[in-house]
Amino acid sequence: MDDALVAYNSGRLDGAAGCRDEQIAADAEVGADYRIGLLDGRIAAYHLISEVRDILGVTGSLFEGPDDFR
Repeated sequence: MDDALVAYNSGRLDGAAGCRDEQIAADAEVGADYRIGLLDGRIAAYHLISEVRDILGVTGSLFEGPDDFR
């Protein structure tokens, strides 16, 4: 059980950071827990960005084109 919780938390942190550890995700024992945590982290990051956009009053895209992010 402890390994599953550690894998979930690791996945949640990686999801929030926008990265993925393929080795842990493919692990037979804790891979599923890691992937669920990864999804939860990505959802949490999406909600955080959405809230910040609402606070700032941003509507629409912040960029003129697909390469205009620097």
